[in-house]
Amino acid sequence: MNWGMRIVIGMAIAMSSIVAVGIYMVNQDTDTLEETDYYEKGLDYERVYKKKENLVRYQRKVTLNIVRDSLVLSFAEENNKGVVDFIRSSNRSLDQRVHFITSKSVYRLPIKNLKKGVWHIKLDWESQQRSYLQEEQLYLN
Repeated sequence: MNWGMRIVIGMAIAMSSIVAVGIYMVNQDTDTLEETDYYEKGLDYERVYKKKENLVRYQRKVTLNIVRDSLVLSFAEENNKGVVDFIRSSNRSLDQRVHFITSKSVYRLPIKNLKKGVWHIKLDWESQQRSYLQEEQLYLN
């Protein structure tokens, strides 16, 4: 086999591997948008902005602490009702939503079922007829 044929075979292998990787990437669904209804949420952003503004204005930031296999939410006041979204950017099928109602200022959420790694936490709650929204990053070991 001469050197010209080796060059042609090498180029064919390189091109076929590029095509194979391209086909593989097109068939993967991991590079899609994080939220499927991003347009609708964009239209409703004023409500989200007011909740975030309430969080700062009334100083109601929630403290998140990991104690053993629980996530402890420490609220600024009692009687809270809302939802916690655990969002995993790398795998949408792991996302979880937990509703809560608490009469105390501390609430414990079990997190032993969550996989290790980075989680995006969205905490949306109401207290004293005001709505709040807080977003945090959480890393589980």
